[in-house]
Amino acid sequence: MTITTTGLFLLAAVGLAIWFKKDSSFRKREVLAVSLFWILVIATPWGGAGVSKIQNMLGGGVQAASATVNSVSSK
Repeated sequence: MTITTTGLFLLAAVGLAIWFKKDSSFRKREVLAVSLFWILVIATPWGGAGVSKIQNMLGGGVQAASATVNSVSSK
């Protein structure tokens, strides 16, 4: 299983939304600045390589967990 770039972006957006919702001192300008920062980070070649590494780590972890569950449940 591989998480898509859109899925990773949505996961980060949800995390930021929860963080900003809990912090009553944030400003809308800060939300825009942080969002644009993450969009630009993902849009650069270095950001794309980082996203690829994260996708591989998450996908590998899910595959390992799935294999463990399948081997335990088959016993």
